[in-house]
Amino acid sequence: MRPLQRVAAILPGPLQRNSRNKILVALCLLLSAASLGRAQELDDYKVRMSGVWWYPQNSGTIEGRGDQGSFDLQKDFGFTYYPTFNYQLDWRFKRKQHLLFNASVLDNSATRAITRTITFEGKTFTVGTQTTATIKTYSFSPGYQYDFIRRDHGYLALGTVFYLLDTEAGLTGIVNVNGQNATQTVSDSTFSPVPVIGPRARWYPLHASNRLSLDGYVQGMYFFGYGDIWSARGAVNVGIVRHLNVTAGYFLGSALSVHGTNNRIGLELRQKGAIVGLEGSW
Repeated sequence: MRPLQRVAAILPGPLQRNSRNKILVALCLLLSAASLGRAQELDDYKVRMSGVWWYPQNSGTIEGRGDQGSFDLQKDFGFTYYPTFNYQLDWRFKRKQHLLFNASVLDNSATRAITRTITFEGKTFTVGTQTTATIKTYSFSPGYQYDFIRRDHGYLALGTVFYLLDTEAGLTGIVNVNGQNATQTVSDSTFSPVPVIGPRARWYPLHASNRLSLDGYVQGMYFFGYGDIWSARGAVNVGIVRHLNVTAGYFLGSALSVHGTNNRIGLELRQKGAIVGLEGSW
């Protein structure tokens, strides 16, 4: 006699058929639970690194200390798109907890015969002369992420990142000093340590495969009298070999506003553009 039949045989006759069905259902449920417990997350990794080629455009306004003049990157100098790189590191030290690090360097300049007299940091640049504007931003941002929803096909998380932004801007051109024209460079810089917070997500639409995924985040913070900052990214990741993806998307590096004071230049900057690169997970 089979084991299942022996278990049912000791029960009263009318209950044997119902009991046999209940035992079968219980066994199926146990097998299903065991199968779910063994299922591996598609987003299973310890370290994830990515390096992307970024093609952003700088736009915005630079204002001198103490409201001593300003210039517009696009209207005055026609800043265009230019290539640079962005790097990201994600260390998942617990199942739902991550340490993050991001770095990028933005260095752009443009030269134009200015169509208006521009004053910056108390220096007046003569209309019609060739003038060069430069903008450099070094961005380093450590952070932390907690996945409050994590399933085998992706996660939804809340992240906080501390931006360390070192921005330098300047002009080189003809200025009038005591009635005499001379070539001069005027530049200034500001360091902006600003925290941001916002949702982050990754989704695998092919539930049985991690060869395709979508990820993105939106984060920002408003600082009242100091300014505000916003950043966002969206990308598609396609697996080419094990542990390695090609990634492509769009990156709003930052929309930064820092109010100028007598001791600090003012910034109204936006850096955004397409990205393409590689992502490795181990």
